[in-house]
Amino acid sequence: MTPPSVARLFPGLLLVAALAAAAFALARLPGAQLLGPLVLALLLGVALRAALRRPLPASVPGIAFSARTLLRLGIVLLGVRLDARALVELGPWVLVGSAVGAVVAFGAIELAGRAWRVPTDLRRLVGVGTAICGASAIAAALPLVRRAPGEPATPGGPAPVAIAAISLLGTVGVLGFVVVDAVAAWPAALLAALAGATLQEVGQAVAAGATVGGEHAQLALLVKLSRVVWLAPALLALGWWARRTASADGSPSGDDTASLRPRARPPLVPGFVLGFLALGLATSLGVVPPAWVAGIALAGTALTAAAMAAIGLGVDASAIGRSGRQALGLGAVGFAALTLAMVGWYAVLLG
Repeated sequence: MTPPSVARLFPGLLLVAALAAAAFALARLPGAQLLGPLVLALLLGVALRAALRRPLPASVPGIAFSARTLLRLGIVLLGVRLDARALVELGPWVLVGSAVGAVVAFGAIELAGRAWRVPTDLRRLVGVGTAICGASAIAAALPLVRRAPGEPATPGGPAPVAIAAISLLGTVGVLGFVVVDAVAAWPAALLAALAGATLQEVGQAVAAGATVGGEHAQLALLVKLSRVVWLAPALLALGWWARRTASADGSPSGDDTASLRPRARPPLVPGFVLGFLALGLATSLGVVPPAWVAGIALAGTALTAAAMAAIGLGVDASAIGRSGRQALGLGAVGFAALTLAMVGWYAVLLG
């Protein structure tokens, strides 16, 4: 089977590029900054698909290419954000705290998801998004998760459902920090650290830190970056788990026809994860010129936003229903567990 020609890809690529550009424009508006371009691109794709009430057959090759290839390329470029030098001033205990929080959140969601019989791919994506960095983490983990044999597919797809759920919870979380700051006499440094340690999106952490952190507002961003560092180990763990659980007749999530044919086990470390790690290492060692970092990160975000728009175009929002409620429930469990753990951690760490 030959790959689609550039001419066949062009309509779909043009459409997702337009949606991504619109998402970046909307992300500059007050309030929409809390969601960020990735979430907005996904929502625009879902909205367009709902407005048309049908798929886009003429653009399917370009949309499918964006959802798969552009997603992986975007994640590789986002590795440039993993600059370990920016975390030196925080000290090791902040990194340890972020690891503890990630384990607590992911573990709580995994246990609740198993008890509620939530499909494996959905609960893993909600877990990594809650524990680490929201939509970016979900996009990076999407190629590494799959349903267990016999599990039903998630209506609407696991990634859009997970992203929508944690984005809503994160937005509510920002408002929660504002309320706590108004009614409780908690130290500004503690609130700023907690915002970075619990909120899912970078924009949410920055917004909450600026509102409740006072002179410690930058602390929210730095603590949030300490969580982003753990995305790399999380991807390695998910890749290892996918390889461990794959069987000869297994199928990747969302591919119901694959069960009719043998499938080799996935690689222990997928190529896009290697690229992500390599670029992060190059940035940390100073190989990537500082003047290039912002541009590369922007390119990675743009490609990932285009992929999110493509994924959204394949979502039938009317079919989500129960899976959306499950994702919200799991996200709430993980967010509550993460918040409790981090309140204790930073209350002790900050005295």
